[in-house]
Amino acid sequence: MAKRNWPHDGAIDYLLSDERSEPVFSHPKDPLVEQHTTSLSLARALGVSLLSRLGEVSSPVHVWDPAAGTGYAGALLVGALTSTGTNVRFRGQDISSMAVEASQKRFEGLADAEIVAVDSLQTDAFEGYAADLAIVDAPWGLRWDPSVVQPRHDKGAFPYGLPNRGDSSWLFISLALAKLRSPDEGGGRVAALVDPGALSSGGSSAAVRKRILEEGLLESVTRLPDGLAPNTALPLYLLTFSNRPQDVRRDKVLVADLQAMFSKWGPRRSMSAEAFRELVFGLKTRKSGPRARLITLRQLIRRDVWASRATSHGKELSWKLTTYGDTSVDDELLEARYGEGAGVSLTGVPEELLDLDPSRFFAREARELHKGLESRAWPRRRLSGFLEAAPEVADADGEAQAHRVFVPTGRGRSAVGAPAVGVEGRVISVAIDADRLDSTFLAAWLNTPEGMISRRLAIDAAGKGAFVKAVRSDGRSLTKWAEELTVPVPPLCVQKGIASADKRLRYFQSELDSELANIWAKPESAADIVDRFERAFDDSLEAWLDQLPYPVASALWTAVTVAPMGDQQEAYFHAWEGMAAFHATVLLSACRTDASLSQEIEDSIRRTFHKNGLGIERASFKTWVIIAEKVARELRRVLGADDVDDEARVFRAFAGLSRDGIERLTSPEVIRKFNDVNHKRNVWDGHGGFAPPEEKERRVTELINDLKDLKTIIGDVWMKLRLVRAGRSKRGRDGYLQEAEVVIGTRSPFVTQEFAVGDPMIHGDLYLIRDGSESPLPLAHFVQLRSAPRSAQFTTYFYNRTEGSNVRMVSYQHGPDGEIVDDVEAFRDQFGALAQQ
Repeated sequence: MAKRNWPHDGAIDYLLSDERSEPVFSHPKDPLVEQHTTSLSLARALGVSLLSRLGEVSSPVHVWDPAAGTGYAGALLVGALTSTGTNVRFRGQDISSMAVEASQKRFEGLADAEIVAVDSLQTDAFEGYAADLAIVDAPWGLRWDPSVVQPRHDKGAFPYGLPNRGDSSWLFISLALAKLRSPDEGGGRVAALVDPGALSSGGSSAAVRKRILEEGLLESVTRLPDGLAPNTALPLYLLTFSNRPQDVRRDKVLVADLQAMFSKWGPRRSMSAEAFRELVFGLKTRKSGPRARLITLRQLIRRDVWASRATSHGKELSWKLTTYGDTSVDDELLEARYGEGAGVSLTGVPEELLDLDPSRFFAREARELHKGLESRAWPRRRLSGFLEAAPEVADADGEAQAHRVFVPTGRGRSAVGAPAVGVEGRVISVAIDADRLDSTFLAAWLNTPEGMISRRLAIDAAGKGAFVKAVRSDGRSLTKWAEELTVPVPPLCVQKGIASADKRLRYFQSELDSELANIWAKPESAADIVDRFERAFDDSLEAWLDQLPYPVASALWTAVTVAPMGDQQEAYFHAWEGMAAFHATVLLSACRTDASLSQEIEDSIRRTFHKNGLGIERASFKTWVIIAEKVARELRRVLGADDVDDEARVFRAFAGLSRDGIERLTSPEVIRKFNDVNHKRNVWDGHGGFAPPEEKERRVTELINDLKDLKTIIGDVWMKLRLVRAGRSKRGRDGYLQEAEVVIGTRSPFVTQEFAVGDPMIHGDLYLIRDGSESPLPLAHFVQLRSAPRSAQFTTYFYNRTEGSNVRMVSYQHGPDGEIVDDVEAFRDQFGALAQQ
């Protein structure tokens, strides 16, 4: 099939050029003027979405903006079109005369433009003007005046009806749709920015949405990053509409999620050209991908109905039951959701509406949770079906309550009987039906990685607030939280068995902690204590090596197999340095997915190098530890800041790895372990003098025990985030299908698998990946996989130092080819801001 020629690609290039800048004013900024100004990123979003499917149109192109503000978005779009030789006529209006004055100055000499100061909800200043393109960046959450709007509606304006009083966005969208050129004359397109309420609210707004969608006018819904607007951090969504049959289908809508695709420069956020190119590609092709889905209108159907049940004590509990994706509310759903015999009944008839929120189509954590629960074939239930009373906010000074479960809304452990120590946020006290759900089992599961995900999802679904979700403290809100909390419910005997095992293992942990203290109080008993526990923890490193990335596993295998003991000690130190280099490279690579964040951190790392007489030009064990420590600390800060966009950006940087996995990789315990081993190396190699064989054996044993500690900290992360070497790729229906060698374990050649990815990988390069990753994580070239110069066997090389015009790479594997030399110029971009200026 021949590639379609889109006539306005040059205009899109103009919009995304680095020459474009944030809006400025010729006079000192007035707060009112700034309030009416669109940011560069939002103006680009509006512009590229309008131009992406704009075909050949009659000249001049008519542009209309009913809330023009200071004219920045309109002027940017007009400038893009005129840059390609297209004639443009712009008409705009705004209620603020000060903003209109600024807009008129912005358009001077730019195009055939007229902007007037008038209330667009009351008056159409350009009757008879038919638009090819319409921009809607109206005030969000504005309450409209019935005395202004109703008379105009009675005369035929706002043909899709009047929305809720606090939702004027649909009034402006309705005006824009009515202003478009008729389909018989070529039709037109609308791009609108709206807040979350416009997508999901019920009542009259839902009726307006339904009419517009049933007319087949909605083309796409895109989640944008927070903080792009100059005057609010409110989450914003980009909607596109068209009355051109070639743009839309009555039964299909494109939804996209660009929430994580932004950069930060100080407090300001901006979207990258890559994000806009992806938006353009989705609109042009209307194809699904990792960040886009082509869905049917029926998948947008939401149903709300009140549900209730009587507890065993006769208390009546009620909550709002919500289903998505055209899921019917019937007896089958009630049994699947709450279990057989839960006694849940419905009050009234479910309300059906079209919910445009695209987030559930990209709910990564929800998919992980359901996948994990399905793997054990345990029924999934909602906690609301097991309540004996409405949940309560626990009193910090209250008495212990033996059978209640205490669940913190922030970080911290769930517990039975009383809140755990050191939790964050409020604590919700829950009384459950002990004949169906064991309280100790529930608390233990809620502390697992899956349980933590379920807790976060429940807070997000039941919480209020545009920025930080919080559950209100009234009984109805807390019951809604319980309704949103998914829990596994195996047979009661299984629950009690797991709860008992969890309790016993925690007792063992307590015993181990106690014995650790005893060896210092009674040193003569140390050997007996170790013997007592060693039999229970006989875990060989060899099995772990098969789960590790090849660069680490092969270096460790060399240490495990080398002899004599003195050489083995040195081999273990080499393996530890290789692990530190690999770990630092992974964290640095993730950080570099955001150029602004990476610049700040690498500047800080470089200053620390200088202070300690170190540098990336001559890397040492300590060099890698400093890199890992600095990056890990910043990533922990971002994850702990409760900013959903920043969190999404970190998840994307790690190829979709779970929060638990990222927290393990960035754990302070990992850095402490690297520092500890580096200290031992300095002491034993640098200042230790001669060591007899028994001392060398003790040291090797200590290094092996350090590895076992690291294994406990890291867990199975490297089985979830796999190292691969990219092979051939092909475009699939939902992104790319790409072959890759799985570079895991101690042996080569490697197994080749096919992965579904959003962004294609560069052939031959190393990546970290999860199947279905939006963006596989490219590994910086400080770690490389090559054939040894004298052998076809694969060998891992780690960056070591720069010598004049060369870069020296070292290997910690067997073989004579321990070093190779590369050209420093080919490697220089890998140093980034780490290199001394």
